[in-house]
Amino acid sequence: MKNSRRKGIITHWDIDGLASAVILSRALNPERKILSSVNSVSRYIEELLSLGLNEIWIADLNPASSMKNQLNMAFEKARRLGVRLYWFDHHQWSQDVAGLFKQYSEIVFLMNYPSMVASDIVANYLGVGGNEYYRKLISLAYDDDFFENKFEITRVYRRVLKWDGWDIRYRVLDSLLQGDLEPRWLIDYYVSEVKNVYENLIREAIGRMEIVEKNSVKLLIFPDVDPRVHPGELIEVVVKQGFLAHAYVVRYPRGISLRSDYVDVSQIASLYGGGGHSRVAGIPGGVRIEAVLKTILEAFEKHGVNRPIYIS
Repeated sequence: MKNSRRKGIITHWDIDGLASAVILSRALNPERKILSSVNSVSRYIEELLSLGLNEIWIADLNPASSMKNQLNMAFEKARRLGVRLYWFDHHQWSQDVAGLFKQYSEIVFLMNYPSMVASDIVANYLGVGGNEYYRKLISLAYDDDFFENKFEITRVYRRVLKWDGWDIRYRVLDSLLQGDLEPRWLIDYYVSEVKNVYENLIREAIGRMEIVEKNSVKLLIFPDVDPRVHPGELIEVVVKQGFLAHAYVVRYPRGISLRSDYVDVSQIASLYGGGGHSRVAGIPGGVRIEAVLKTILEAFEKHGVNRPIYIS
């Protein structure tokens, strides 16, 4: 008799990643459920391989160029063990990482649609896209990832998930798996522990804001921002206050966030081992912000600022 497939899942910890984890968990009944940052996904693949699992499902995680060697070793081990990987994402990938996946196409099944969120891709692939609860989860994922902010609960999730680390992220996952879309404990925690401090952190970040203007290009730079502050929410506040720019650069202790409607920041980020979407991207690690600013200004010098345009 053929042995049943032993499965594990790895997803990002934001709303889209959690929605993906719920849909995958209910459909697959995995032995292990892991929430991960982008930088840890290779290590967790190795961990699941060591447990003897033979199917690994991954969602909402876009590996950077700097992870290529780690991924290559993990994929090579998976190939030797006969393990199949299913990967669902919606970010723009660097060419070298995309090329690595093609080298292992017989064991890695990849679906990547930048116009969708990962949880929607997962639900459609599994044929459960019509499930009412999943549609609500996916709506929150779109609301967060595309920064639509139609639902107040999106802000609650977004802020709390960045606040207290892994324990609270797994607690949120447990609540969502039980079908509780707006857990009372989460809202109470947000009101009592997060909301006021979070808004103070945004005000502090705005107080340290720097403006760079060169050749009709205006950049807003936010140095030393608390990692719990979402860059989109920070920029949303300054825009409402009338501070408009061609690009926004948010410097965190362990990385840089880029946002622009005029240049493809994912391509700029890829030059420094990062990535993301055309209008929103991130760079991991201790990259010098001066070098990033120089690259952004060079992109504007080449492509102009008269209208929103993306680097091809």
